Amino acid sequence: MSYFIVPADDCVFLTCEGDLPLPEMTAAWREVQTVLTETGWKRVSVDVTALRGTFETGELFDLAKLFWQDFPQFGRIALVIRWDQTRFAKSLEMLVRTVGIYLSVFVSEEQAEAWILQKARHTRLVEECAN
Repeated sequence: MSYFIVPADDCVFLTCEGDLPLPEMTAAWREVQTVLTETGWKRVSVDVTALRGTFETGELFDLAKLFWQDFPQFGRIALVIRWDQTRFAKSLEMLVRTVGIYLSVFVSEEQAEAWILQKARHTRLVEECAN
């Protein structure tokens, strides 16, 4: 698997390609968490449209645990998927939301980016008005 991490606009963009062994996804997510910690940001967009393969049930639980561990309180995750990944994505969304992480699934990268950046811009405007 290869992955790319791009921090921009108060958000971390993670794009994953190829096969997805869980240890590599763990390494990628730890890098994302490092950026979040260093910047104080709370928004992540994860694009898995270029992934091959699928997750087993146990791996799905491991991925959900990975997402919620040490994630910023009130943080948000936009997950960009292909149509054929819907079942996996909705299961992950349900699991992650049960522990208080706000994850939303999108089949359009543009919609996901608009959603995640809108929330970040709104937060920034509120903070600027408060000062």
